[in-house]
Amino acid sequence: MSQTRRAERIDLLQVDDPRDAVHRAVACLAKGGIVAVPTETAYSLAVSALRPEAVEKVRVLTERPEGRPMTLGLKSAEELRDWVPDLPAERLRLVQRVWPGPVTFIVAGDVAGGLACRLPGSVRKLVAPGDTLGVRSPMHPATREIAGLLPGPLILTGARRDAEPPAVSADALVDFPEIDMVLDDGPVEGPMPSTVVRLDAQGWVVVRPGAVDAQELAKLAATIILFVCTGNTCRSPMAEALCKAMLAQRMGCPIDELEDRGFVVLSAGVGAFEGMPAAKNAAEVVRAWGASLDEHASRKVTPDVLEIADRIIAMTREHLDALLTIAPEAAGRCRLLHREGRDVPDPIGSDKANYRRVAEAIRGHLAPLLDELGIFAS
Repeated sequence: MSQTRRAERIDLLQVDDPRDAVHRAVACLAKGGIVAVPTETAYSLAVSALRPEAVEKVRVLTERPEGRPMTLGLKSAEELRDWVPDLPAERLRLVQRVWPGPVTFIVAGDVAGGLACRLPGSVRKLVAPGDTLGVRSPMHPATREIAGLLPGPLILTGARRDAEPPAVSADALVDFPEIDMVLDDGPVEGPMPSTVVRLDAQGWVVVRPGAVDAQELAKLAATIILFVCTGNTCRSPMAEALCKAMLAQRMGCPIDELEDRGFVVLSAGVGAFEGMPAAKNAAEVVRAWGASLDEHASRKVTPDVLEIADRIIAMTREHLDALLTIAPEAAGRCRLLHREGRDVPDPIGSDKANYRRVAEAIRGHLAPLLDELGIFAS
């Protein structure tokens, strides 16, 4: 009597070196094996896109309907350019802000002009049957590392048959004779499906709700403007508040609706202490233009906020130099507020009249910035 083959199970919570488990999984995939891997939403089945027999095997195993593209597992958003060369920069920006994370993107564009053309023919039909491509970059470190080390792209699909619920633990997976290896990282906490978002030249739309809601995606898709000074209590908060008021006026909406309209305005300081209120005179003078600093709390510039900001506006050359020291890769997104390259003077410690003069100067410099963004005064 033959004995049913069981998948090799590797407990990631018990292994001495998780990297060894990752390398074993990569070797298994490279030979055409099927590996069950953890993600932040559920367990997935992984195969190498360069092994057509493995891809077909996992398609049959999961009973995936014809015409539903299989998903590529990428290690980073930067790789997406290689797969969809004509992806607009603003769409790529959303992917960069979401990944790694529980969002699957269905990307429409010049798929035929990207790396999909190098896949085996049968795999290409399953991954990119038309002008769209399904892509995801899981947050789980082991799965991301596998995607980075595998010689060729990774394909990920839910570790379940089409009508079954997602696999939230590894217990049932080891009994599938078709699966060669299971990387067990314990049960998934609070499982939710990944959000599925379609991207194209016109914009984005949620086609399946999931772990990241549409409101959060809207914030991540927004144009982020960051103003920077020293302590984040005078100049950059005034620039933030006045920019919000001017944007709202030009767009004909309340300030609190700017995020829904696609704009997030922030400020920070290169030498700021966290949580300090705006200077009293700064808060008072901006009220004259319908702006408010009543709830302002200072924040220090960090590499994370510099990474996500689309426009980084410094008050002085010294601030600009400090920003480029922190994040030299952000040079193309950094500039001085003063278009002629002069510093905006620091009003700290001065009277209200001087604060008003600085605020008026800031408003004058903000007008051409908003014009650049295509938000013109009516």
